[in-house]
Amino acid sequence: MSSVTERLRAVVARTFRMPIEQIDDATTPAAVATWDSLGQMDLVTALEQEFSVGFGLDEIMLMNSVGEIRSILERRNGAHG
Repeated sequence: MSSVTERLRAVVARTFRMPIEQIDDATTPAAVATWDSLGQMDLVTALEQEFSVGFGLDEIMLMNSVGEIRSILERRNGAHG
């Protein structure tokens, strides 16, 4: 099974149609032209499908970088990596 980090990077790459190599924990909406408010909702939907979770508004508001999203997912899943 893929790690949380690998799966997250793949979802971000698919959602924003960008090379996975350009995505790391430091990737933020400021660095991705299509990561606007609509892009954020597309990303949340894709993450919910990939990880079989539902996010609350408070969690969505904290999703300001790939690293923060990873932390949220790890807390949710009790998984690391």
